[in-house]
Amino acid sequence: MGTFNGNTRDSRFASRGKGTGKQNAPAWKQVLYSLLLLMDLFLLYTIIMQLTHKQMAFETSKEINLMLLALFALGAAALIWLVIRTCAWKRLACLTLIFAILYLTAVFSNIKLVKKYREMWISTAMSTMRHQGLATFYFPHSMVKEITDREENGREGQVGVNSSDPVPSGEVIDLDSTDWVEPTGSWAQSEEFQQLTRDQKQFYTLFYELNLESAEAYFQDHPDAVANGYMHMLVNESSLDSEGTTIRTKLGEKVLAIDAENQILLLEVDCDGSRGVLAVAKRPDRLHLFPSAKLPNYGETAGAIAKRNDGILAMTGSGFLDEGGVGNGGQIAGWAMCGGKTYGSHFGWGYKRLELHENNWFYIADAYDKVSSDTTDAMEFSPALIVDGKKLDPGIWTSENPRACIGQSERGEILMLCVEGRTLSSPGCSVDVCADVMLQHDGRTALNCDGGTTAIMWYRGEPVIRCSNSAIPQGRYLPNAWVYVGE
Repeated sequence: MGTFNGNTRDSRFASRGKGTGKQNAPAWKQVLYSLLLLMDLFLLYTIIMQLTHKQMAFETSKEINLMLLALFALGAAALIWLVIRTCAWKRLACLTLIFAILYLTAVFSNIKLVKKYREMWISTAMSTMRHQGLATFYFPHSMVKEITDREENGREGQVGVNSSDPVPSGEVIDLDSTDWVEPTGSWAQSEEFQQLTRDQKQFYTLFYELNLESAEAYFQDHPDAVANGYMHMLVNESSLDSEGTTIRTKLGEKVLAIDAENQILLLEVDCDGSRGVLAVAKRPDRLHLFPSAKLPNYGETAGAIAKRNDGILAMTGSGFLDEGGVGNGGQIAGWAMCGGKTYGSHFGWGYKRLELHENNWFYIADAYDKVSSDTTDAMEFSPALIVDGKKLDPGIWTSENPRACIGQSERGEILMLCVEGRTLSSPGCSVDVCADVMLQHDGRTALNCDGGTTAIMWYRGEPVIRCSNSAIPQGRYLPNAWVYVGE
């Protein structure tokens, strides 16, 4: 009987493994290599789509995409070699199956939560010009088309829903009149109000939104703010580097600026978890839609348009043609009127027009309707948010995005709202949320404006919201801007 030599057997097995050139790596390495390969192939697919399709998922130039294509191709080759070398085929197959199941669930499942965020993702991507590939690259064309078709149906649902005439009072109340008289409401009759000076009474009547206790506490700590009297006050902590004031409104909103001479109140508002800035400008006769001086070649930033026209407050106006996401603001989308001069051509079915009339009231009309003869300034977009004080069905516009909208309160005050978006701390909000904010301030009329990277608000020389593209803090070039002119 022969003897068993364990050393000889181990040596033979080791020699066989060495001859094949393959080594079984630890399981965690095999999983890591497999995951890296799947991620690399996913990115390689994305770059190929960016190079071969009109739409984009990311803002990268053709040269950058070609460089990334080469890098990811080399990376894929290296990772495939590692998978072969470490005998990780089985784990790669298991991970591929898991990801396929997750992908199919995300794309085709009717689970309520999954469907909600899938549609939000697609709607958000398709509302941009630079990131539509985030939807079209990864979701079936029929699914993307279904959502975009629903947006068109939402527009059609607003056809014929327009402002009535006349407006509530026929004219805007001028609270800055020299013959101002005390109000007669219940708060005006309270002991708290009656103890105020005439200057204070006029101030708190004008800025009725303010919580008196928090305002007076702030003025106690900042006596310079009221050194020239309440009606000449300027408090401005609206800079993006500032945290705002400690003054609150009766609704609990943080006050960023109070400009008594120009009758402007800037508030930081919560828009479903995202940061919004609402400007309440109480003299609608100072509002104008000013065009870029460079039309039709290119636009200007909202700040540049405002500075050129003695404006102290400005925000996004009309949309513009933005082929490939690189539009320069020179070509207006839709029709606009700036001080009686017209630009562009009317939008079609389902779009709305916001008209500012000679009586300083906003009106909503269908874009294809005849323009009122007393219109001084106007723009077209969609959807309408509020008509005659009633919120309209937001339709499909439920995605979280940077937003811009403009309207008017029952008192005639101009309401400008911009919402930051596309960041972790402020993803943005739906137009429905914007409408709710406007209604909290007695909104009578409101229209959604061009959002996304175009959404911007500017006050006294600087932006007061963060543009979703940090590379252009002053915002994109616009064909026009709504500008509130100062004293």
